[in-house]
Amino acid sequence: MSKETQVAHIIYLRSGPTILSKVRYSNWHDIQDDYEDYMTSLGPWDVVGILSYFEEEFKEESSWLFSREQIRNFMSSGEHLLTEDNLNLEDLQGKSATTIQFNEYINSLDIEGLTSLMTDDHTFIDSENDVHEGKEMMSEGWRTFFESYPDYRNIFKRVEMKDGVVVMVGHSICSIEPLLDGPALWSAKIRDGLVAEWRVYRDTDENRADLGI
Repeated sequence: MSKETQVAHIIYLRSGPTILSKVRYSNWHDIQDDYEDYMTSLGPWDVVGILSYFEEEFKEESSWLFSREQIRNFMSSGEHLLTEDNLNLEDLQGKSATTIQFNEYINSLDIEGLTSLMTDDHTFIDSENDVHEGKEMMSEGWRTFFESYPDYRNIFKRVEMKDGVVVMVGHSICSIEPLLDGPALWSAKIRDGLVAEWRVYRDTDENRADLGI
């Protein structure tokens, strides 16, 4: 496993659940070969063992795209984060990371952070298909939303790339408004490292079909 091949985040698949580790590779076959080698020579591992190994092996040389808690959630959920069919390593490193960071700003009620990741013509489309346009409008919109629903959080169980669009499956948490608490789908369109469109969907078979998941 040479540093020369470490050019994109690795995907680790283990009995269904998916882990995004700190290792970087250039193509799926290298990833799969090393995965098989690890599982036969050093495994089987649980999530704690995998986290401990890569933290010790790579330290500050690269960084986690997901937090430990998110990785544990992926392990326990049985959901696939990405599969070989939709794996695009450049998009994974860029668009998915931007999307997840944007959501982290939502979960931490960080208006400044959210605004920093919006394009000037940023668009938000809610689950009722209402369209809200403009960075300034949505900065104020999120501010008002956070004041009304301070415990609102989005939890992603699955993240995929579909035709250049980041698609997320998961659920929202909100103790104040039942309509904001439960399963949900999201999509994000990323342009030049910024979020051009953030969209929320109800988790229905029709919406899943439209999103290709």
